[in-house]
Amino acid sequence: MKKSWAQFFRRVALVCAVTISGSSAAWRSAMCYAAFASDLATDPVYADGWQAGDNGGFGFGPWNFDTDSFVSDPGIQKIDNSNPFNNIGTAWTIALPSTNGLPRAGRGFAPLTPGERLSIVVDNPTMRQFFKGYFIRFNDGPGNICYGGSACTTGTSPQEKVSLSTFEYFTNGRWSVNDNAGGTATPLFDTDTAQKGMRIDLTLLTPTTYELVMDPLGSAPSYTHTGTIKGGSGQIDWLEFTFFNTPTDRGSPPTAATDFYISSMQITPSPTLMRVMPGVACPGSHTCALRS
Repeated sequence: MKKSWAQFFRRVALVCAVTISGSSAAWRSAMCYAAFASDLATDPVYADGWQAGDNGGFGFGPWNFDTDSFVSDPGIQKIDNSNPFNNIGTAWTIALPSTNGLPRAGRGFAPLTPGERLSIVVDNPTMRQFFKGYFIRFNDGPGNICYGGSACTTGTSPQEKVSLSTFEYFTNGRWSVNDNAGGTATPLFDTDTAQKGMRIDLTLLTPTTYELVMDPLGSAPSYTHTGTIKGGSGQIDWLEFTFFNTPTDRGSPPTAATDFYISSMQITPSPTLMRVMPGVACPGSHTCALRS
């Protein structure tokens, strides 16, 4: 649906994307574009840590940490910028205090429409434990998904539509994409995406089909997967991280990569579906664009 300029600028802000260098939490693109939603772990909202209900940036809902009722330890959610295994800078961090932990972190947003892209930058651990792992879920929310597909939040009925996961069952840290066709093993392993982190782009192509790009920020090549969302219907309006891997290394400094990091998230028009906006200036020599 077309929107007036006044409506548009109330909803979005111009965001300039630059190349990731070292541990900086930036975007691996040279395009300045209009973001429908954006948040960074460096937002002042998180200056006192990362708590349920925090809501930095714009366009996303508050963070939700609801998890399984039978879990004796909900886990650790914090802000980190110093762990030697964190390669993406200041980040929302999920860790296990013990083998009984099962932390989750999720938040909602306006349902993706065809041509919109949800992008996140993450860095994963390389420590593995049999029958353990972690999920990045793109859900039809609201709320996180608990054990057996049940809702973590009373009165909700979230459903997974697409997910990325590692689950250690003689898989050696290999990532899988999960959708209506089941699980598809990718050529990427946890060591590929932990070298310098990874950018994940999920673009909705039609109301039921999507493209997912996993782009390691180190030397490994990117991987692209297209498919149909689970169930063949529904929407994507909730992002969830579920972590049940190895307990955190409490050493000073830590000597093992045990924690999971997220530095940024955005919802933007897909670059392939954008048109140039004449007369609108961007910083530097970048291009400004808006949905057609």
